Amino acid sequence: MAALHAEWMGEPGPTDVLSFDHGEVLLCPWVAEKEAPRHNLTTEEEVLLYGIHGFLHLGGWDDQSQGDRAAMEAEQARVFALARGAVSRSNPGNSSRER
Repeated sequence: MAALHAEWMGEPGPTDVLSFDHGEVLLCPWVAEKEAPRHNLTTEEEVLLYGIHGFLHLGGWDDQSQGDRAAMEAEQARVFALARGAVSRSNPGNSSRER
């Protein structure tokens, strides 16, 4: 992921998610595993968050300016909450933490 991040974004080191205009979204589970505890999420939830972020980019959302970033983060949080609720309803006996 670090090589792709450097090649496509010109930034060193790994990143959480890369989205490409032709429809690909690449996620980095290693970064998710490291970052999840900081956000009080499981690794799987962190990966889900990265996927949502990537697909929002494909849908035209941008996070380059402060205003755009705030709007995108709000939409990301909304979709994430919906997805988490759908998972809880589809598997009432799941082992996810209480929120």
